[in-house]
Amino acid sequence: MAKKDDFLRVEWDGLEELEKYFDKFEENFEDIILDEYTKFGLLVEEGAKALVHHDEGDLEGSIKFDKAKKDRKGVSVEGGSNLPYAVRRHEEPYRYGVHDKYDNGSKFPNYYVYGRGRGTLTKPTWRGLRPGRKFMQNAISATKKDYDKMNERVLKRALDGDRK
Repeated sequence: MAKKDDFLRVEWDGLEELEKYFDKFEENFEDIILDEYTKFGLLVEEGAKALVHHDEGDLEGSIKFDKAKKDRKGVSVEGGSNLPYAVRRHEEPYRYGVHDKYDNGSKFPNYYVYGRGRGTLTKPTWRGLRPGRKFMQNAISATKKDYDKMNERVLKRALDGDRK
């Protein structure tokens, strides 16, 4: 039978400091994740504006993303456009061929080339993607690596005590 003194005894020094660290971790984690997700939302907004078609610039100017919010389900960032034709411009298939543009009684011959107008055709690419349809989806796809890096940064900031 084992004696009282035959057992291995482990003492943990610094437990109070560790508890304080975890309390601070919880306090900072929400702020860190909201900060990082807000920054990510702004990057997606930048991408969507760069990838949306450009005629008069109304749709491009209407794209906005809110700050990240926490609710019962988690953290979310909402954004997009509130213009009635935004979904149509995003989803509608490209029109085949070359077409004229009619605006305010004026005719602009050969303005649209396979669904993209002259303003869209002159916009630069963003992360290798051409502006046009599916601008929101393309902005999110183009930022996939940024999303992964952001999540790593959230964890690192939280574990390091919120060093930026």
